[in-house]
Amino acid sequence: MPPSEVVSAELARHLSEVSRSIGRQVGVYISREGTIRNVIVGDATKLDLPDVGRLRGGPSRFRGLRLVHTHLRGEPVTQDDLNDLALLRLDMVAAIEALPDGGAGRVEVAYLLPGAAEGETPFQRVVAPDVFRLDLDFEETMAALEAESARLARDSAVVGQERALVIGVSADDERFAETVELVRAANVAVAGIVRQRRKQIHPRTVVGGGKLEDIVLQGMRQRAEVAIFDVDLKPAQARAFEDATGMKAIDRTQLILDIFAQRARSSEGKLQVELAQLKYSLPRLTEKDAGLSRLTGGIGGRGPGETVLEIGRRRIRDRIRALEQRLERLSRERALRRRQRSESDLPVLSIIGYTNAGKSTLLNALTNSDVEAKDLLFVTLDPTSRRLRFPRQGEVVITDTVGFIADLPKDLITAFRATLEELADADLLLHVVDAADPELDRKVEAVDALLGELELAAIPRLMVLNKADLLEPETAAGLAERFQGVSLSAQRRQGLDDLIAEVEERLHRRVKRPAPRRESQGAGRTSR
Repeated sequence: MPPSEVVSAELARHLSEVSRSIGRQVGVYISREGTIRNVIVGDATKLDLPDVGRLRGGPSRFRGLRLVHTHLRGEPVTQDDLNDLALLRLDMVAAIEALPDGGAGRVEVAYLLPGAAEGETPFQRVVAPDVFRLDLDFEETMAALEAESARLARDSAVVGQERALVIGVSADDERFAETVELVRAANVAVAGIVRQRRKQIHPRTVVGGGKLEDIVLQGMRQRAEVAIFDVDLKPAQARAFEDATGMKAIDRTQLILDIFAQRARSSEGKLQVELAQLKYSLPRLTEKDAGLSRLTGGIGGRGPGETVLEIGRRRIRDRIRALEQRLERLSRERALRRRQRSESDLPVLSIIGYTNAGKSTLLNALTNSDVEAKDLLFVTLDPTSRRLRFPRQGEVVITDTVGFIADLPKDLITAFRATLEELADADLLLHVVDAADPELDRKVEAVDALLGELELAAIPRLMVLNKADLLEPETAAGLAERFQGVSLSAQRRQGLDDLIAEVEERLHRRVKRPAPRRESQGAGRTSR
């Protein structure tokens, strides 16, 4: 095929002759170089297209293949043709009318428009009575389309930020809204939002076929590189979605792990995040992933017949064991420091709560500290301890901990169990909640559930209703009475005296519990 022609007159006539002789649609995939990649034979009304492999380069790239096929009834480009054009990201689709005498009649060509705005058709159509009068230079058109696509990608790019479509398939609106906030916390630009509330997630591609096409088109329009889901995906689902769209598929667990990886500052926190990531990735390792790094090892390093995939999995298991051993050593060291602290008989307060409830802001307000506090999810990962002097009680140790979230990934709970179980040494837990949050009850239940899972539910708790300045005074007072807690505004430093008085009263009434016998599970950073 000449590089400038969508389809030559000779090929169009030959396809039409064959199609009429067998009474079936016939098509070909043609490469940019003009060679025939595949020959496809369908039935009288449609073609079943073969797998053309995974698209590389993201949603701003085209496939490098065009589909040219016959229509026996003279129909124009169909919706199925447009679906294939979008989902497979083909360069073009051309439909040729196969005339009764075997000649080639009317021809219609369709291609995607990278710059189509929301609400506009993303397809451009060119129609001609026959191939000879088809005024369309394939080579020039594709060069212009790719140049426009590259320009749009440059214009929308932000240094250091990926662009993501946030896809909600859960029926829970609050869960989806929380996922959007997690995306922003991960320093990812929200390029667009897609919702499809499904009773049951599609077993292969997560969303249905129609919605998949919408995602592809919106991904092209918004220059999205990543699709982030508000649910967890099976490995096969993620791969199928990536193959169909060209976008990287990220599920809720991966998103949270990525945020933790960005925020971990201490050496132990980094080890915990790496351990969680490895445990998550192990069952998802494929032959492609396993072959990305060079093989290492020596005599006795691996058994006969071990595949590249098996080597990759063995490496991950070895690294997991090494990380677990290092974390265990650090845990024993922390257990020793905790015993020393326990012997000093200093009361211990631990601040807990849902992420972004204002825990670090409360620590700063009570101790005049400068712990990082932002209106983002999971700003604090590494526990921070300070000493605080109460009027009656004297010195106490107060610790800020990692925030909780509903459905916290199991691998992350396991990796951070050492950090979370340090709460076992607390004499009193200050459960900070956002009093103005309409989802207050759901988030309180999520924290209660995680404390129960960690066997920490028996520790005394005081509910701290933060951000009470955003409520009417009687509403804040009603919540404090309901939860038998204290309402305050940590940011405005209002109500802190009431909190201190209530904490002192509860500590005064406490019965000192013996230190836990277990010697693992401890992580944090103590400073004065």
